[in-house]
Amino acid sequence: MLKKKGMMAASFSVVIASSLLMGNASFVSADAHMNESAVVAATGNSTLADMPAYLKSSVEWVWKNRMLTEGSTNRKNLIFDQIFAGKGTLNYVVRWQSSKPVTLQQRQDIARMLGRQMNHWTEHLQGYDGWPYKDIKVKVVGWAVADPSLLLNKQPDEVIYTDTIVDGLASEQPGIPAELPVAPNEISRFEHFSDPNYSYPGGLDKRFDMYLWATENFGGGAGGDWGQRMNDEYVLSTVNADEIEITEHEIGHGFGLNDFYEEHERPPGGFPTNTIMWAGDSNHITDWDIWMLRYTWSQIKKDTARFPTTTKDDDGPIETDPDEIVNIAPAATASSSYTSSWENISALNDGFEPANSNDRGHAVYGNWPETGTQWVQYDFNQEYTVSQTDVYWFKDGAGIDVPKSYKIKYWNGQGWSNVKQAKGLGTAADQYNTTTFTPVKTTKLRIEMVSKGSASTGILEWKVAAQQ
Repeated sequence: MLKKKGMMAASFSVVIASSLLMGNASFVSADAHMNESAVVAATGNSTLADMPAYLKSSVEWVWKNRMLTEGSTNRKNLIFDQIFAGKGTLNYVVRWQSSKPVTLQQRQDIARMLGRQMNHWTEHLQGYDGWPYKDIKVKVVGWAVADPSLLLNKQPDEVIYTDTIVDGLASEQPGIPAELPVAPNEISRFEHFSDPNYSYPGGLDKRFDMYLWATENFGGGAGGDWGQRMNDEYVLSTVNADEIEITEHEIGHGFGLNDFYEEHERPPGGFPTNTIMWAGDSNHITDWDIWMLRYTWSQIKKDTARFPTTTKDDDGPIETDPDEIVNIAPAATASSSYTSSWENISALNDGFEPANSNDRGHAVYGNWPETGTQWVQYDFNQEYTVSQTDVYWFKDGAGIDVPKSYKIKYWNGQGWSNVKQAKGLGTAADQYNTTTFTPVKTTKLRIEMVSKGSASTGILEWKVAAQQ
């Protein structure tokens, strides 16, 4: 067990080198000796009585001889507790202890990855023994990084923390950066969960529950109620994988689940299946892991002061917060009615943040010498619910000007329609022009621009807000 300053109930996992370097999605068949599925579909009435007999003795042994003995669930800041306190949400700060740059796309992928890995665990609680939530909404609410320039194409709504402390591990392992970025203690649940009267500055939504801690030259992984720590390259190389071995293993520790390095730490006779919680034994969450998680919930929920009874709707577990609104433009394919040969249509959604409307520090889109009505378009590979756009117009004082007017249109499946109740449609230079409208479900979005006099039109960046 690895313990560091600021970490309680931490764990350390030494995972085989191939897993660390490859980081692929895992798709492993069940053991040959298993003749039944251990995973009972969530019905709203599933309980421990549904656990298959062949799992029962090993799960109960681990609970009694490991989790109770070691007090794994005594600390009331497990991920179970965090989800209840956040009303079905979890907030992360990414702790980037690395010299590697991170693109906007990588940051967005990391946020989605965290939600995916967390819900790979919690989906097995849906409809089980009074668990009140469906999908858990996981958000990245900030980045802690010593050098903010490593965050490429920083967005106006991204929160960055640059304070640092000294990482004591660096003196033991010279390859570990000594500078350790930190987020403010005032917004950390880890620091304040034991105070029922504590109020987070800015409200509950501004707190962070855990760190995703990426460290240069770090080996293996560590996890606990404070978050998950692993190698920076591992984080980046696995970010689009489905199930990520080290990440899911370390999240398991956040629920109070144990490691099984030594033989005496395992059930007599071993496990009836593989388990991701025995490092290197499985690269995905198994039936045993699912029932160990469920068993843990069934035991700790008996403390009704810790987990107050929640009322279910007739439709089953309660819904969590509405879907997060994100900029989906980077995922689109951009096109236009005309693009000047020396300009680039990809400038529309490259994530560059202009300093002004004549900022040529990056590629731009322009349609000189064309005038009249011109259009730019985004095509998405899936349907999104869209409700807002933000346009930063290009104006160079030499043939390109902001438009006289423009319309926002969406593809209705058969043709183009104007969005309804559009508010904004601004043409100001040197700023984003925000337009909101009645939400529409679509796979394509278009801006039709009417030029001003003899000038052509252009755009530096076009953002699209949609439910994620």
